[in-house]
Amino acid sequence: MGWWRSYAGDERFSSATLTILFGIFAVLWLLIKKQRKAAVPPLPPGPRGLPIVGYLPFVGTKLHTKFEQLYEIYGPIYKVWLGNKLCIVISSPSLVKEVVRDQDAIFSNRDINIVGRTVSYGAVDIALSPNDANWKMLRKMFVREMLSPANLNSTFALRREEVRNTIRSVYDKKGTPIDLGDLAFVTVMNSIMNMMWGGTLCGEEGAKFGAEFKHIFAEILILLGKPNISDFFPALASFDLQGIGRKAKRMFQTIDGVLDYAIDKQIKSLAKAKEEGTTKTGQKDFLEVLLELREQDDGAPSMSMTQLKAMVSDIVVAGSDTTTTMCEWVMARLLKHPEIMKKVTEELTEIVGLDNLVEESHLPKLHYLEAVIKETFRLHPPGPFLLVRTPSESSIIGGYHVPKDSSIFLNAWAIQRDPKYWDNPLEFKPERFLNDAYGKLDYSGNNFKYLPFGSGRRICAGLTLGERTLKYILASFLHSYEWKLPPGSEIEFSDIFGVVTKKRNPTITIPTPRLSKFELYTE
Repeated sequence: MGWWRSYAGDERFSSATLTILFGIFAVLWLLIKKQRKAAVPPLPPGPRGLPIVGYLPFVGTKLHTKFEQLYEIYGPIYKVWLGNKLCIVISSPSLVKEVVRDQDAIFSNRDINIVGRTVSYGAVDIALSPNDANWKMLRKMFVREMLSPANLNSTFALRREEVRNTIRSVYDKKGTPIDLGDLAFVTVMNSIMNMMWGGTLCGEEGAKFGAEFKHIFAEILILLGKPNISDFFPALASFDLQGIGRKAKRMFQTIDGVLDYAIDKQIKSLAKAKEEGTTKTGQKDFLEVLLELREQDDGAPSMSMTQLKAMVSDIVVAGSDTTTTMCEWVMARLLKHPEIMKKVTEELTEIVGLDNLVEESHLPKLHYLEAVIKETFRLHPPGPFLLVRTPSESSIIGGYHVPKDSSIFLNAWAIQRDPKYWDNPLEFKPERFLNDAYGKLDYSGNNFKYLPFGSGRRICAGLTLGERTLKYILASFLHSYEWKLPPGSEIEFSDIFGVVTKKRNPTITIPTPRLSKFELYTE
């Protein structure tokens, strides 16, 4: 230490030494900072937007149209600041693959808005809950127990009963204009309710109740996809400035009340049977299966009553509305193209016969109808951005930095209309799904240019039920009746954007019986 003391009094030396040390430190700090900055890729390109609010003022009800415009400018991956929320939009199959397959575990959580939390009982359902042990348990119960091939086959009688009821009711209105959307909704809703708990919307009162339900379901799904200031500025969430959260909660009370009633009735019925020592005969409905699974004492985790109710809500709300919406889009496309409708009915005549009603056993043979449905899903995917994801940790997609907790939009609507991947993409051409290029495409999400039901571990859990129900209802409608537009009317395809993109204006048609026997409409 003597050397230090010998120079301690030399102020010039101390000052010069400190200056040099600080200079060296500053240079090293800048080099390290530069290296770190270079190691983190940039964010995707995107519009600058406005201070604080970002791109939010430019977003209207047709978000997919706005995003299409940005795609033309910035390419297949870009960022959009909506308030304080960083949104990243992905519009190419190769980049979608990075999200849903290569890094599926990181991107398997949902970005849940205020309305989503309301209708999912706090995000405890299958669609919106985080990718955790609870979600895996619920999905396993749902897919393996409720929607197993054996269970779907055994519940066909319940679906057939409701479709036949619709065919009978339409016969009494033949020759008069019918709202196809309303007709499809009541049919789908009755089929689902019959499978869920053995209840239906019956008679005139049931039809009125069905119309109310249809409005509520549609409104809730529109609210789910509606830009909400409170979602983009978390500090304002408690204020609900647009009143969207309050409106959703108010509308969902009706659904919640019906679910409570159905579940309570089923619990009492099962308790009574247990007390009397009797066993229910016939096919178990889905709610009975769920309640029995919940009570299993085999050491496996059991769902809470809230989770059970959230699962039922998923089926009743999302399942019925999505199937109804797609049924209306398919019929609208066929009404616009009568030559294609003629091919569908000719196939039905050949496979089913005019002296028979459609059975589910006929469905695998209806290849042209299947192509029509696939082409409609291509042009009108029920969820244009699927359900929004959020990464559980920061990642890299397409060479760009994707921060943790950002909102990831997978733009299925744009991909399925992109001329890079589809010939004449805006043309309604079912034959494309019968040729070698597209014929093997299905709903599994394994080909990332066609993913109407999503892909990866968060693919739609109700895929098998929705696919089977939609095709059976459409086949039955088209085989039993000839459908034409009222004289002087035209079909159009404007839509209302939401989590499910719906047809804006009703599809009004006039049915004419085409079966050979009157008894087929009355049995």
